[in-house]
Amino acid sequence: NRGYNVIIGLSNESFSKEVINMEMLANGSIDGFILSISKETLLRQDYHHFNETINQGMPIVLFDRAVEEINCDKIIVDDVKGSKKAVEKLISNGCKNIGIITTKDYVSVGRLRTQGYIAALEDSKIHPKASLILKIDVELDSEDHLEDLENEIEQFFNNNKHIDGIFAVNELYAITAMKVARKKGIKMPDELQIIGFTDGVLSKHATPSLTTVSQHAQKMGEKAADLLIDRLELDIDNEVEEEHYQTIVIETELIERESTK
Repeated sequence: NRGYNVIIGLSNESFSKEVINMEMLANGSIDGFILSISKETLLRQDYHHFNETINQGMPIVLFDRAVEEINCDKIIVDDVKGSKKAVEKLISNGCKNIGIITTKDYVSVGRLRTQGYIAALEDSKIHPKASLILKIDVELDSEDHLEDLENEIEQFFNNNKHIDGIFAVNELYAITAMKVARKKGIKMPDELQIIGFTDGVLSKHATPSLTTVSQHAQKMGEKAADLLIDRLELDIDNEVEEEHYQTIVIETELIERESTK
């Protein structure tokens, strides 16, 4: 404990909420921000509110979703490597028709995880098929649209009768794919193996429990807080310190559970 208080603001993936939250908090009594960029902001590619905040002398640490256009400290995971490892596991377990459920390309982590999927297939001389790549629209990630998400994933199953492995770029997509598989009477892991990304509470308690890529969220949070506080205390000690930003990459880990063989 380094003696700081935390205020939490949720953007709910909304650009305008993100801007308003940042303006409101920056005008209050806060010293700095730890942030993951909202999906709508990534879609718009409008980062003015981040750069204005940094230019006003307020430090920002970005975690998970980070972009080159914002010059600040960042904590990320190696999304490509983590995904590649997951898909290699499916291949070594004998999967021949591996699908991916991912985001549209403007969501940086989805794009990078898809690159890892393609790299793993190509390394094993498997030609990636467009029909096995499902890119989900961001709107379907919200609670109001879970049925639409389910329908889209069900259609994906119907279009790919021989699918025997799925890599999902987040927990929601993986759990929804499992739900659809159960509904269709597909046995997991015998007929279909599924791996997700982000080891959240749902992964541990799903039926079957979900094999997943852990990005060590707690470690990510601790590192982000340390980076921000170090930056704040550096500024207090040394006003003329030239800005030298760090990007820290957290190693992912494949946690094997019941959804794979």
